[in-house]
Amino acid sequence: MTPERFKRVRAIYEAALEVAPLERGAFVARESQNDEEIRREVEGLLQARERETDWLSEPVLGPPKSFADSTRLPRRMEGRHIGGYRLIKEIGSGGMGSVYLAEPVSGTFHRRVAIKLIRPGLNSAEIVDRFRREREILASLDHSNIARLIDGGETEDGLPYVVMEFVEGLPIHRWCDERKLNVSQRLELFRSVCAAVQYAHQRLVVHRDLKPGNILVTADGTIKLLDFGIAKVLGPPAPDALTETVSRLVAMTPEYASPEQLKGESLTTMTDVYSLGVVLYELLTGHRPYRVVRAAIHEVMKVISEEEPTRPSLVVSTTEQQPENPSGPLTPEMVSAVREGNPVRLRKRLEGDLDSILLTALRKEPERRYGSVEAFAEDVHRHLLHLPVSAREDSFWYRASRFVRRRPGAVVAGVVILISNLVGMFTTLWEGRLVLEATQHQLSGRAILAPQIAVFSYGVLLIFGGAAFFTRATWQRLLGAIAGGIPFGLAWLLRFRIGYSMGWWRSAFPDTPDPITLFSTPLILFLLTLFGAALLLVSWRIARRFGWLGCVAYILLMASIFATRDRFYWDYLMRVMVATPGVRPILADAAFLLSGLVLGHVTMRLVSGPARQDSLARTR
Repeated sequence: MTPERFKRVRAIYEAALEVAPLERGAFVARESQNDEEIRREVEGLLQARERETDWLSEPVLGPPKSFADSTRLPRRMEGRHIGGYRLIKEIGSGGMGSVYLAEPVSGTFHRRVAIKLIRPGLNSAEIVDRFRREREILASLDHSNIARLIDGGETEDGLPYVVMEFVEGLPIHRWCDERKLNVSQRLELFRSVCAAVQYAHQRLVVHRDLKPGNILVTADGTIKLLDFGIAKVLGPPAPDALTETVSRLVAMTPEYASPEQLKGESLTTMTDVYSLGVVLYELLTGHRPYRVVRAAIHEVMKVISEEEPTRPSLVVSTTEQQPENPSGPLTPEMVSAVREGNPVRLRKRLEGDLDSILLTALRKEPERRYGSVEAFAEDVHRHLLHLPVSAREDSFWYRASRFVRRRPGAVVAGVVILISNLVGMFTTLWEGRLVLEATQHQLSGRAILAPQIAVFSYGVLLIFGGAAFFTRATWQRLLGAIAGGIPFGLAWLLRFRIGYSMGWWRSAFPDTPDPITLFSTPLILFLLTLFGAALLLVSWRIARRFGWLGCVAYILLMASIFATRDRFYWDYLMRVMVATPGVRPILADAAFLLSGLVLGHVTMRLVSGPARQDSLARTR
């Protein structure tokens, strides 16, 4: 049966839930339109739902307790021999089978193992095939954080079994709570989980049932990933898509399942990314992203598929009544007591990066989540190192704040050095003005401006380096910005040349009335190119964030600011040039600078490409 037919099964089933129980049989028969296969599947789902009493604590549509009781393994399994092992005691049980602690019957080493057995009566061809698939999957996985497959086969009664490494540990959330690990310690542990899942993904295996109960932690803190019973090997779709989908629904746990998993859609590795997001959400907050209590299947699907999860930093401040916790409601004090000590500290610890990381992993659309578990783990790692994370909005202030947290000592030293340099630069410039006034312009213009050009050179290099770092420009973008800085530098020089011809600018030195003669043209062109490149790097990031309208507004603002700034600096402050007052000269200067910035931006685009298609460099 195809996925389209299964969607029809689901639609009829959900509609039947709204019909009175006595009328459901006739309703299903009518909606099935004489399709016996669809009718049987819908009736089976309805019967399973009627028998189930507390299905949220069990796998979706799993066999009801009364049914499970009737299919239990014989009571006296303890002591029986299976495949060279003696069963000691039952250590786990589910709707499809039981897990027993066992030890070798003979041999020098008596290392205990876990044996998973199918229940009598459930050894259909489909279930047997799933057991064999699990055995094949486990045999292909050899990782220190994944429970190893040791053996497998069938009992004398024809019941398939799997012999696995026995893991003596606790679910990850209980292990962390009992040891009162803080948020950072929990994140480090979670990275080991991601490493195991990523290893499986690299071998094209999707787990599909990641939850705390399948992630155990041993006494020494080693992660062990369990239960690949419903794992999927990525590849061509199964010939019987309905059987595959129903099998998946039977075993998965709804509160940790992704929206596409609940809807029966095709699954990718992003399904495990979502489930890991739910696990980490619970690990850090003590809550689950959604509050689902005894709801019908279609209601659970609606909640998980449509409602947005509460921000982790907000949910830790709420009180929640949890049915599985009979001791009382879960309060902020209870949650923070085993994490950061008090609710305020925990809330602040989760604000920002961790909010963004978790909400990115829990996005409804698979394509909007992390592209892989590796990318998820990388963001967690970068957060622990106080580096910018990809899930967070990448702004200048965000990157600056992360840099400060990462290197507070260097930042303090840098601020002190910067203030000292600014004071030194201002002192040098002011001394130049005093010398100019004392000598009554007896020295040449170049001699007066030499210290100022030195200060300007230092400042330009500092500005260009800062722009390159904080904009995260790639080498290609830097090359484009420098190429674009050349038209800006030429426009700046041309402004003074034409301004002198029009009588708008002149030097304050009688022997050199042309303002251009005050500077070494190659040097000033080089410095103006770097300064223009810094301005263009900022315009590039503005274009990425706000589009072309933001870029145009920025260029207009810069042109008007520098047209007025130059008059204040060269005429009123330093008094090395004389500017003609009036609106027309100012507009002419702004037009020259505007044309230089526009030509520079166009040049940068031609060399480096459009802003939105460019990547950002990883800076540490």
